[in-house]
Amino acid sequence: MACNRNLLLRCSASVLAVSLSSGAFAQATDQTATGKNAATETEIVVTGSLIRSRDFNSVSPVQTVDSAVIANTGAVSVQDIFKGLTANAGSQQANEQNALQGLSQFSLRGLGVGSTLTLVNGRRAGLSPITDGTGQLFTDSNAFPVNAIERVEVLTDGASATYGSEAVAGVVNVITRKNFEGLELTADARTSVVDAYQAGLAFGHRFDRGRVSIFANWRKQSGAFRSQIPIIKQLDSANAAGIGALYISGTSAPGRISRAVPSGTTYVLGTTLADPDCVAGGGILTAATTCSYPFIDQRRVIPKEQRIQLLAQFDYELTDALKVFGEISYSRNEIRDAIGGTVLNKTQVAGGFLVPASHPFNYFVANGATGLRYAGPAEFAANPTLQAVPVIFRGRPIGAAGDGAAAPDLVTTFNNLRLVGGFDYDLGKGLILSGSYTYAENSYRRSQPHDFDSGLFQQALLNGTFNPFGTAISNPTLVGRDGRSLAANTEAALGTFSFTINDTGKTVQQTAELILSGDSGINLPGGQISFALGGQFRSVGFENIPDGRRQSGANGRDEIEPAIPFTTQKVFAAFGEIALPVLDRFNISAALRYENYGSKGGSTVDPKVSGKFDLTDFLSIRGSYGTSFQAPSIRQVAGTVSNSSVNDPPNAGSFNVTVFTSGSANLKSQTASNLNLGLVLNTRFGLKMSVDYFTYNYKNLILPEGDPQFIVDEVRAGRLPASRVVRDGAGQLRQVFTQFLNRGDASASGIDINLRYSPKWFASTDVTFDATSTIITRFRSTDFAGLDGSGDLKGSRNFANAFGSVPDFKVNAGVTVQHGLHSVNVSGRYIGAYIDDQTKLPINSQLTIDARYTLSLDKFLGGEGTSLTVGAINLFNVNPPALTVRPGYDNEVHDIRGRQLYVSLKHKF
Repeated sequence: MACNRNLLLRCSASVLAVSLSSGAFAQATDQTATGKNAATETEIVVTGSLIRSRDFNSVSPVQTVDSAVIANTGAVSVQDIFKGLTANAGSQQANEQNALQGLSQFSLRGLGVGSTLTLVNGRRAGLSPITDGTGQLFTDSNAFPVNAIERVEVLTDGASATYGSEAVAGVVNVITRKNFEGLELTADARTSVVDAYQAGLAFGHRFDRGRVSIFANWRKQSGAFRSQIPIIKQLDSANAAGIGALYISGTSAPGRISRAVPSGTTYVLGTTLADPDCVAGGGILTAATTCSYPFIDQRRVIPKEQRIQLLAQFDYELTDALKVFGEISYSRNEIRDAIGGTVLNKTQVAGGFLVPASHPFNYFVANGATGLRYAGPAEFAANPTLQAVPVIFRGRPIGAAGDGAAAPDLVTTFNNLRLVGGFDYDLGKGLILSGSYTYAENSYRRSQPHDFDSGLFQQALLNGTFNPFGTAISNPTLVGRDGRSLAANTEAALGTFSFTINDTGKTVQQTAELILSGDSGINLPGGQISFALGGQFRSVGFENIPDGRRQSGANGRDEIEPAIPFTTQKVFAAFGEIALPVLDRFNISAALRYENYGSKGGSTVDPKVSGKFDLTDFLSIRGSYGTSFQAPSIRQVAGTVSNSSVNDPPNAGSFNVTVFTSGSANLKSQTASNLNLGLVLNTRFGLKMSVDYFTYNYKNLILPEGDPQFIVDEVRAGRLPASRVVRDGAGQLRQVFTQFLNRGDASASGIDINLRYSPKWFASTDVTFDATSTIITRFRSTDFAGLDGSGDLKGSRNFANAFGSVPDFKVNAGVTVQHGLHSVNVSGRYIGAYIDDQTKLPINSQLTIDARYTLSLDKFLGGEGTSLTVGAINLFNVNPPALTVRPGYDNEVHDIRGRQLYVSLKHKF
């Protein structure tokens, strides 16, 4: 393969054939160039090299998801393309109740989203304003319209010597449809547990010295609560009570009511009763003293989304020697989660809240010195002399009655803007000078209702303006003991202590580079030496501004989340690459890159050496070795504050806790080395195959100490100090403390297999077989115990550490048959069994089948490429393998949407 990874180049058609022999089985799907170069040239982007020379034969292992594969997956977003890449591991398929909802990311080898560099047409794609749980920044791949994508090339070995420090595990290069001409309209509708609709437009025009193309996409998706997901509903109902096996909390509304026994200037707890209207108010009576909250529908597991995406690009030949180009993309993604019964930030009295005897809906009376009895409205009406006693309410202001359809929306809006400008200047004698500048700004705003002020809630109880008892739901028209108040709570009453908080943040990534590339004029027996030399400056600015109440500790909060003002990390780089065609059948290339992060990360020099030997005209071997470097991210230095749900067996429930992950300015940069050895087969009878063995060795990995649940479990087991968790006065979990650390070393190795076979069996029918597989043979850590206690992370969910889930076997295989106007594809996706290291139980294997039928409508509606497609993803509605712990499935591996039926129409004018 030959071309600069930064620019769309005019390369000979023979280069495309070379890319096939390298394992990049791309298909040309857009109209090729017209005019004087139409017979000999087409524009392509090649991933893996900076060198621009038609004679250069790249050796990089590349998995390609081309337009045909994208169509077969039924993809309507880049996230849908992930399942076509067996090397992808650790990308979250569904982000439940966390800041990553609506975002998607590539993660190669399960080594973390920050270890995979995402490019668009060879240039950096921008960074999400939200980091993942390891503090790493990543590209939100959903920012780009899928109808603008020609193919996705995935370089599956380390490439820091070529692309920079983030390319530790590899590179994902999203390549757009530069050659598209005409007007294309698309529409898509699909149904599963959620419904989604999509409309797209593509326009391309070529003129005398240039071309322009514009792509637009609109998508709307409904949401789903947990109870609408069959596997979650089934698991949550799998207990004696028939509900709440996974999603139940002891902090409820209705809640627990205790006698408030005076003790000096405060109160202590006397007898405790479950609210008498527990069940009628939507709770579960799990004990005489406990009304529990079934919060299965507190949040949406799949959020509502409305997304608009735009991408425009052009190139223009100012002179025969100078070409300029540009790209602009914008996306806006509105994510609507729901938030029902949330907890109060801090208790006020004896682990709860004091409800005075004068409260109009306090129908509790003394039963001995510290005892308590519920008398009820009827007994109070019959006995005017009956006296209520002060009680302690332990629960939530809103419970299950405020969940589901009644829950207000938690709205997050992501805005992504990316601008690119650059030039190619032909210096003559096979040399090209190219330069580019990329500006990407990604921001978010999150508006979260139901942020309760604990102090104001206590005041509302003392004033009698809010009813915390089950009568608010079970008997809303009940007139209180004051003769005027109604039991039902109004929005006005809730508004006296409930606020909407607004958090914002952004990243700004800028990259400028200049590259001289081409032929050296020096010949070897195999051809001319080619090279690339260049320099790059890039900066990443990060800002996170929590709501003022979060920053100040208002609302009676236990925690304070400081703002991170706009902070910039700058990197200077110089790099070079040389290709040596030693013999006709033997090529060597070498790359070297120097990067300097200054005082915030140090500097590094990373080499890479690659070689390819053609044993025959159809069989080649290849190999590469290189090193990589990754400095601590801004978040890893500053620390993070997040929320997570954890199980706490002593309190018989699950609790939403604040997780503090402290950063450190003393973190060391992590480094890695990688080796790739491959065999490539490219026959004349239609069989193309590559087999690559890869290995990665990481040093000084930067990772959190552990999952919040892991921290809680370790504290309970006495292996971590009790100070690592904070409990309120009722003994319920409120906070968990962890930290970013250099967590030792890790190594991973495995085998990638790619195959395509297009036999010429029939004169009028085309048949193509495709298969890809990734087999993990080793994944070990020096700092995490793993499955066997000695660091084995292979075939593990990796719950207790910060790595992604690593099933050790994946295979995708399918067949496409095209005859005349008809095209049929059937694909199978198999994920092998692995172990849930949290429970030590197996996670079963899964096989899903996709099917698609396309009818060409060119003869009926005109145009070129007009078609109607109907299809099914997960045709047989196979549920993901069940976990016995929350969330009930592995969201990094399996899709919970079940069977998706869709119909798509494309018309090209």
